Amino acid sequence: MFEIVNILAPVFLVILLGWALARSGFLPGQALAELNRLSYWVGLPSLLFYRIGTAQPEVQGVTGLLLVCALVTLLAIVVAGLGAAALRMPGRSYGTFIQGVFRGNLAFIGLPVVLYAFEGASGGAEDSALLVFGPLVVLYNVLAVVVLVFSGGGSGRGLVGPALYGLVTNPILVSSLAGVVLALSGWAMPDVAARTLGAVGQMALPLALICIGGTLYTTRIQGSLGWAVVGAMMKVALLPAMGYALSQAFGLSDEHTRIAMILLACPTASVSYVLARQLRGDEGLAASIVVLANLLAVPALAVVLAVTG
Repeated sequence: MFEIVNILAPVFLVILLGWALARSGFLPGQALAELNRLSYWVGLPSLLFYRIGTAQPEVQGVTGLLLVCALVTLLAIVVAGLGAAALRMPGRSYGTFIQGVFRGNLAFIGLPVVLYAFEGASGGAEDSALLVFGPLVVLYNVLAVVVLVFSGGGSGRGLVGPALYGLVTNPILVSSLAGVVLALSGWAMPDVAARTLGAVGQMALPLALICIGGTLYTTRIQGSLGWAVVGAMMKVALLPAMGYALSQAFGLSDEHTRIAMILLACPTASVSYVLARQLRGDEGLAASIVVLANLLAVPALAVVLAVTG
């Protein structure tokens, strides 16, 4: 029990701090946006490039983990699509609902929880999580664009180009792939670069978590609460359950099973709201799923850590 508290409390207490700072006016909207930009474009890429570039990669060892996460994501799209059809959602809401179910916040929630969960253990588990991070970011982004465009009857097709350009220039993706290339090359990162990137990267997760809290304060639940509750529950409960089943079927190790379930239990990423607005999806539903999924993620991740501990 204390282990679970020690893993989750630092993450969600910093999120709560961000919420309190935004509520008090200490962190106004403009400052929140600038901090988020600093973390997204500078802090997190530095952290990922440093951690992945200095990892000891065993690519064959993480294929099963990556396959499980990818298959659960595809299954989630199918199940969410059937659920949205059963609830008779219109096209705009249909794609937004599906995205809210499968697109987790790997960077700002999944990464710190994994790092805390395996803190003090061998670096192999952390390296595995970092190696699957980049491919999953690509998968989430591509599938989100496809789902939103085609569920909207093609109304957002003219915006696909800018969305895909944003994917190619995504700093999280670029830094992850660059780190993988460096790690696979066998070249050692110079001490000066490693220490500089490590120092800059240390600001990434605290800033990101504070920004999540501030964003949750400024985001309001809108539209159909029932649809949002269903989507949020599917995200944080159904996906890790499917991940556990597939992990057992594929014979994943206990460490990789835990990593898969943590990543799959992450709440819906805030960027899903941004993309829904950009591609003319249901902004209200997207915002509501983000808020509710973040609230439900606390007990969901606690259960995941208890089951896999």
